[in-house]
Amino acid sequence: MDLPLLRRYLPSSPSLALLTIASATIIIYVFIISIYRLYFHPIAHFPGPKLAGLTRWYEFYYELVKKGQMTFHIQELHKKYGPIVRVTPNELHVLDSDYFEELYVKSGKLDKYAPFSARFGTDDTFFTAPSHEYHRRLRNSVAPYFSKRKIMDFQPVIRAKLDTLCSKIAEYAGTDRVLPLHRAWTALTGDVVTEFCFAKAYHHLDSPDFEETFHEPMHAACESSSVLMQFPWLWPIMNSLPDWLVVRVEPKMHMHIQVQHDFERTISALKQTHDETHKSIDHATLFHEMLNSDLSPNEKSVSRMVQEAQVIIGAAILTTSWAAAVASFHIINNLAIFRKLRAELEEAIPDPNAKPDWQNLEQLPYLNGCIKEGIRLAYGIASRLPRVARTELKYKEWTIPAGTPVSMTIVDMNHDEEVFPQSQSFIPERWLNNPTTKDGQSLERYFVGFGKGARSCIGLNLAQAELYMGLATVFRKFSFELYDTDVSDTILAHDYFVPTVKLDTKGIRVKVKSVEK
Repeated sequence: MDLPLLRRYLPSSPSLALLTIASATIIIYVFIISIYRLYFHPIAHFPGPKLAGLTRWYEFYYELVKKGQMTFHIQELHKKYGPIVRVTPNELHVLDSDYFEELYVKSGKLDKYAPFSARFGTDDTFFTAPSHEYHRRLRNSVAPYFSKRKIMDFQPVIRAKLDTLCSKIAEYAGTDRVLPLHRAWTALTGDVVTEFCFAKAYHHLDSPDFEETFHEPMHAACESSSVLMQFPWLWPIMNSLPDWLVVRVEPKMHMHIQVQHDFERTISALKQTHDETHKSIDHATLFHEMLNSDLSPNEKSVSRMVQEAQVIIGAAILTTSWAAAVASFHIINNLAIFRKLRAELEEAIPDPNAKPDWQNLEQLPYLNGCIKEGIRLAYGIASRLPRVARTELKYKEWTIPAGTPVSMTIVDMNHDEEVFPQSQSFIPERWLNNPTTKDGQSLERYFVGFGKGARSCIGLNLAQAELYMGLATVFRKFSFELYDTDVSDTILAHDYFVPTVKLDTKGIRVKVKSVEK
């Protein structure tokens, strides 16, 4: 190397020379990475915009700058590029309802894509664990307590909470008071799932106008998760900061931090007294059972169990309450639907004060159709669901390399017009009489509100019990009219992992017209 020549082109200042070398190194590195991603990456030959294949800043723009619009943008990409699209440098997305079962059920052992787990700051819960084996171990420790038998035994608790809900709703009858129905469902699901987890009553159903619920802290966590998915290194920084500073940076996290600390206190108390407490309650509780399971001491640590509690309780509240709220809106908004449902309920439950059994309610076809439509239009999860197969996958003429994250989106499935004609409409009748698609497939095959495969929703039975018992009890007893609410208050507008409607919504608000006594 000609050192005199090199010195001629370098700044005389050592610090400037170092800066020049560092800058050149970064430029060369970025250039090499760009060439690799565009031309030599294992999925470089898949269709999609070059910018999406080049950098995750593409996703950053639609997720954060455009406020949760990546799900909708991917739909536009499919219109341009076809059913399989490269949406980030490493990830493919598929739009094909017939492939959902192939990907999530039939593709063998699937790992979760680590960057998507990172959005929740932990890979140590059954929901976020990337590894198939670790996920299965953690899931198996709690799955028996979500069985249909266990939830059937839990019905008295759900009925007691519904009695409280109905008493509160009745207070609005004959007045000009406006009932925030979406918050009522959040209060119900919150009180039910915390009893199920801890045998602890938060009494959100007793709060005035259902003001005290988990709605705000859980939504704040989901909204923040979009930022943390893009910058996962922020999690350890946030965890090391004092709470007051985190709240100063992100005020929406205030209530979430309070909930987290409350779960810490609750689980710490359970660990100290769980044998005595367990004997004093008349129903199984999830975290008592977990403490008695064969999980390792580290897996029973307070910190890990708090993470598990946040995931389980957050998912149980946000998804179930929103499905109930969406179904309620459409039932109230369409008099013909309300009359059909009410007639079916009156025949099945002659006494409006009776306490219907979940198993019997599942046999009511129109109620079943209303619930399925509510779940379909509520989506459960709005974000795409990437999975990583350990072997090659096939999609039509495409061979997807092993280790490639491949995702699909429930929102896309639920608005496939070939499967669900008039997919934006709430049509309970589409689920009557063992329906099939145009090509003769059972419509149930495309019902994916709870996901499918090894990572499908573990709380399906609890959610179903709440929806059947909740909607049947409320619509057998009450009639409502909407107040300053329209369909835009139910339509997905932002993907913050969970479905989020327009940001200026006031929620689903109603007045109570009448009460059956």
